[in-house]
Amino acid sequence: MPGARVRRRTAVPPCGPAARPGMPSRRGESDRGSSSVEFAILFPIIVILLFAGPQLALWYFAREAADAAAHAGARAASVSGAAGGAGQEAADQYLARLGTGAITRYSVAEQDAATTVTVHVTAEVPNVIPLPGFAPTVDVTVTRGKERFTTPDSP
Repeated sequence: MPGARVRRRTAVPPCGPAARPGMPSRRGESDRGSSSVEFAILFPIIVILLFAGPQLALWYFAREAADAAAHAGARAASVSGAAGGAGQEAADQYLARLGTGAITRYSVAEQDAATTVTVHVTAEVPNVIPLPGFAPTVDVTVTRGKERFTTPDSP
């Protein structure tokens, strides 16, 4: 064909490690394996964040349960004429009714003073995060004044 244009190919310079020794190629060969390294760095962080939400929820629920038990114990012990250990018994009953899902082990201590009663509840929370040495606990102390009846002459 007369007047037809002939397209000539130009030589493409070689690229890659053979073209420039010691230099990364244009295709990103220096990035090889970077996604594996990023995954290895981010995976433990993501796993901890996934377990942190349920762990915080369990801890909060256990704290509220221990607080309610301590208040129930202090209320029972502060009543006029309450028997010794009534607060500890009331807190124990409250936690026993709760079951073992939110609190694995607990202890209740009652301290009786002349005008106040103090109930202290310590409880262990179930562990969701698999970290060695990680054992979440809650400590709640409630102090309440004792009921007493007075006459107009008494202070």
